[in-house]
Amino acid sequence: MSLALNDLLVCCRQLEHDRATERRKEVERFKRLIQDPETVQHLDRHSDSKQQKYLNWDAVFRFLQNYINKETECLKTAKPNVSASTQTSRQKKMQEISSLVRYFIKCANKRAPRLKCQDLLNYVMDTVKDSSNGVTYGADCSNILLKDILSVRKYWCEISQQQWLELFSVYFRLYLKPPQDINRVLVARIIHAVTGGCCSQTDGLPSKFLDFFSKAVQYARQEKSSPGLSHILSALVIFLKTLAVNFRKRVCEVGDEILPTLLCIWTQHRLNDSLKEVIIELIQLQIYIHHPQGAKTPEKGAYESTKWKSFLYNLYDLLVNEISHIGSRGKYSSGSRNIAVKENLIDLMADLCHQLFNADTRSVEISQSFTTQRESTDYSMPCKKRKIEVGWEVIKDHLQKSQNDFDLVPWLQITTQLISKYPSSLPNCDLSPLLLILYQLLPQQRRGERTPYVLRCLMEVALCQGKKSNLESPQKSDLAKLWIKIWSIAFRGISSEHTQTENFGLLGAIIQGSLIEFDREFWKLFTGSACKPSSPSVCCLTLALNICVVPDTMKMGTEQNMCEVNRSFSVKESIMRWLLFYQLEDDLEVSKEPPPILQSNFPHLVLEKILVSLTMKNSRAAMKFFQSVPDCEQHCQDKEEPSFSEVEELFLQTTFDKMDFLTTVKECTVEKSHSSVGFSVHQNLKESLDHYLLELSEQLLNNYSSEITSPETLVRCSSLLVGVLGCYCFVGIIMEEEAYKSELFQKAKSLMQCAGESISLFKNKTNEESRIGSLRNVIHLCTSCLCRHTKHNPHKMVSSFFLRLLTSKLMNDIADICRSLASCMKKPFDYREVHSVKEDADENLMEAQGPSSTSLFSDYPASTLNDANDSGENQSTVGAMNPLTADYLSKQDHLLLDMLRFLCLCVTASQNNTVSFRAADIRRKLLMLLDSSTLDLTKSLHLHMPCMFSASS
Repeated sequence: MSLALNDLLVCCRQLEHDRATERRKEVERFKRLIQDPETVQHLDRHSDSKQQKYLNWDAVFRFLQNYINKETECLKTAKPNVSASTQTSRQKKMQEISSLVRYFIKCANKRAPRLKCQDLLNYVMDTVKDSSNGVTYGADCSNILLKDILSVRKYWCEISQQQWLELFSVYFRLYLKPPQDINRVLVARIIHAVTGGCCSQTDGLPSKFLDFFSKAVQYARQEKSSPGLSHILSALVIFLKTLAVNFRKRVCEVGDEILPTLLCIWTQHRLNDSLKEVIIELIQLQIYIHHPQGAKTPEKGAYESTKWKSFLYNLYDLLVNEISHIGSRGKYSSGSRNIAVKENLIDLMADLCHQLFNADTRSVEISQSFTTQRESTDYSMPCKKRKIEVGWEVIKDHLQKSQNDFDLVPWLQITTQLISKYPSSLPNCDLSPLLLILYQLLPQQRRGERTPYVLRCLMEVALCQGKKSNLESPQKSDLAKLWIKIWSIAFRGISSEHTQTENFGLLGAIIQGSLIEFDREFWKLFTGSACKPSSPSVCCLTLALNICVVPDTMKMGTEQNMCEVNRSFSVKESIMRWLLFYQLEDDLEVSKEPPPILQSNFPHLVLEKILVSLTMKNSRAAMKFFQSVPDCEQHCQDKEEPSFSEVEELFLQTTFDKMDFLTTVKECTVEKSHSSVGFSVHQNLKESLDHYLLELSEQLLNNYSSEITSPETLVRCSSLLVGVLGCYCFVGIIMEEEAYKSELFQKAKSLMQCAGESISLFKNKTNEESRIGSLRNVIHLCTSCLCRHTKHNPHKMVSSFFLRLLTSKLMNDIADICRSLASCMKKPFDYREVHSVKEDADENLMEAQGPSSTSLFSDYPASTLNDANDSGENQSTVGAMNPLTADYLSKQDHLLLDMLRFLCLCVTASQNNTVSFRAADIRRKLLMLLDSSTLDLTKSLHLHMPCMFSASS
């Protein structure tokens, strides 16, 4: 044994000395020794080697526990009736003992979690369950549990199911029957973390544990304050999501029981926003479970009771008042304030309106307990009844009665969401009155604050009307007159950048629903200077080409000609020029500013499909053909967080009712050979398009500078060229072999070579922030051009062309950058990196607030025991953070992973496509990154790398 370890062993044995004075002397020495670098190195090595015969951190912890037991016994056997100063001294002694444990754990686990999880957990549980240990020990042990055990991924995975359940029971009882001076906020946070652990690491909590939550909500109603309630309700949300699949009826019963109580709490107490957010989330979850996918009746899959229906009406009344209060606060507050209401409240309100609005009911009586009045405390008093208005009349009244944006916008949001989510909820009889109201609101600009909301609402109404097939002719005629007026206003509003996106969305919805017959003036939007090419304008143009016939000619003004003076272009050619050369100088070779389509991202292949469709004699048929082909999975994947919809569908399948919307029919696209497509190309337009594309690429190449030219622009132009070639081939205009020999393809190769030079420059500048962002964008653009689709479609053809552009030099440069980035990672993954930030925040909060009084069961003083301060410590994280979370990755890490994914996709695609690089060399370099001698699985980045390889293969 080394001398350093020998000194520590002697010190540890002295901590077990029978004399208190000897033990006291050794404490400071003990603190110093466990920080000594040589001692720490030996303890780490022995702990990692699992050799029990040497002194390691676990052995030292056992000595420390013996010391704590001796000191605790001394304090317990001391005389109880002593002076105040003696009591203070004993309290201070307990604090010192307790803080010593936390200090030791920090030292032991600073570099990696080396103490055994079971030892730590047993110490915490034994201490917390022993009431004689007092509040001080319980406070520090609870902090150890929350910050040093549940926040460590290794420990999180080692806790057994029995221990999770025991933790839940112990701490929930502590929350329901708290000792004096306990910090219930800390206890609630632990319950939140433990519930997450039970539901993610085990088979879940037993349903009987729902009783704990019911009691917690009942207790909160009886108390003037509800410390930690937001954490308890967040834990309940986690629990219910896990439980709902197998215990739907029980979960619904719990909702029926506790939600009315939560409404009373909402009314009785002045809740902060964080607690309201959690209550809204819980109610929304219960609505999903009671009414999966909006089901209204038990026959359709709803789980409904009289009590639940009564709750919905009371909730509706509460939220109407809440929205009114939000509007009032906005009107009378000083300074700028957002006029919109949060989306979660709007979503909930839309679901409520869908459930409660029906043609037969205009008003209902609701029972309202006197306990909703804050001064009332007698819960046995009878209920009073009053009438509330429900139905579309309420929405129309709110849209008409106020001219204040703070009152109006929330109801515009509700109307928009209600129609968007439940189009059938808007009765035919209310369609015309609602449209008239919205039309009257549209010209009322009022600084334009409300206008985007009116336009979005009109767009949803247009889409809704387009789905209605049972409108009578007189009503259709009246609606068409209104839509013509609305179309005119939206058409003029295109020039306003503030509402351009919404105006294009509205025009597109009107076109999609074929609500009016528009004239040739519409096409001027895409031939002049009224607006520049953007995603909204291009999407609107796509809808128009898919539904309408493009007129052959339309005389354009000389101010819109860009190459030749006094020349008349066809509408199709003018649209091409607008897309490719919007507002460039007359001399394209002199202009150094790239057009808008090369400066921003557009949906994949949308531009290319438009351009190729315009070269066809029947552009409408060509666009329909393109739109009939399903998008590649990677280009239409939904990146939103997982929803509850799968569970809702499961509930609906148990109703045994015929539900056509559950039968997912996957249309099998019939592969069509080139010869059978039968499209006729307008040769002059095709030649013009080819000429414009070559002109555009020449402009970039002539102005190219490796230090100045943006590589994103080069890649966008290159992908545009091969995208047009791919669409040509897909409709049978040219053959693949002809495309590879074309001048467009050669220009695309030149552009990618220039982009490759910019990538090569990065090899020696991997720390420049601006270059990292630029290179990530380039890699994303390149990745979007690749497709793993096996069926014949435009994406697959474009992917084949793009793979041919990738040279060996470019691919090897990217692989070399990957190797460089992987080998120069600064810090290994360690939970302490993130964890220490949280603890620093705690310490700063302690310093700002000052020392606590006798309430030592928390890091916070007694005066702050409310939910207003709950959000001070990473509330979004439940328990240990996943080492694969993006929080652990730097910008260089993200770039490396993006590059690896791109390389993997290229190598995989090379098995079925001809490529210009040696795939075997790239594959070998990729495999070298997974070599066990270089891969360090303690690094978050290196944990991602095998996942990236497997996901891309």
